[in-house]
Amino acid sequence: MADNFDETRDSMKNLVKEAKPVLNKEFNELLLDHDMFLQNGGAGGHWATFYIKNLIFGVYKGIDTDDIKTGKQAKLCFKNLQEIDLSQIRLPYADCAAVYAIKKDWGGSDLEGSLFIDSILNDCCFDKADLYSTDFSRSQMRNCSFKGASLVNTDFEDCDLTGADFRGAKIDQSTSFKNAILKDAKMDTQV
Repeated sequence: MADNFDETRDSMKNLVKEAKPVLNKEFNELLLDHDMFLQNGGAGGHWATFYIKNLIFGVYKGIDTDDIKTGKQAKLCFKNLQEIDLSQIRLPYADCAAVYAIKKDWGGSDLEGSLFIDSILNDCCFDKADLYSTDFSRSQMRNCSFKGASLVNTDFEDCDLTGADFRGAKIDQSTSFKNAILKDAKMDTQV
């Protein structure tokens, strides 16, 4: 990885904070295209992450996206999502690396298999969301709520989860909290 990971992380955070806001019309079109992508065989892949010169990004693998003739995979990397409604959206297997979304309600959303690395998601609600195999590595997720969420195989490696509420969430041995900051986090069981 990087010689100076803190420098890379700061670089990623700056890109996120400077992102142009996504507006409702653009987002609704993106959701329709992504739904077509999923219906035409785009679901079920996995993400590989790569580091190049102070930038970390994901590549979707396991699905030949060139064979998908209609629809387009959602790519929200380095986007500001403050202006849109995110509750109960269907966005599995989307590239949401390094997004900015503070105090947003993702409750009941399907984000299975999506990539949210290096994102700023403080004070968000993920209650009852499907986060199976979602990768949040290195994200800031302070005071987030995950009540009743599916967190099986979810990756919170190196996340700041200070004050997060995991009560009632489905967590198992495949859920990764490696090097995560869990100060004042509320959980039903010990991690």
